Amino acid sequence: MFKGRIPLEDVAIELDVDTDTVLFYCQDYLRLLKMEWLFKIYHDLKKDFPMFFYLYRRVKKEGLNKHDIKVLVKNQQDLKFMEHRVDLYSDFIRGQQLQKQQLEQEINLLQSKINDYDWEFH
Repeated sequence: MFKGRIPLEDVAIELDVDTDTVLFYCQDYLRLLKMEWLFKIYHDLKKDFPMFFYLYRRVKKEGLNKHDIKVLVKNQQDLKFMEHRVDLYSDFIRGQQLQKQQLEQEINLLQSKINDYDWEFH
């Protein structure tokens, strides 16, 4: 049945056995084909399997190879680093703008005092 690529749910129904039994038989079959690593991956992924499958289909659809994937991951890491730097620079700029406003207020206050001083002596 496995060789004929019959869906696992159909195997369970046909043999009238539970899921774990079908998976055990399937794992044995894959081991015979020296592909038991597929089961190891499946068990490692557990609830993340849908995301893994989505990623797999996306890679196939886009025709990506190992190099493309490495570049994508590196670019993503670089982008996160750049986003962090942008946040730091944004905070710095906000600080500089606040300091500028404070200095402008101080200049205006001093200019006002100078003008008041000039009025007293004229």
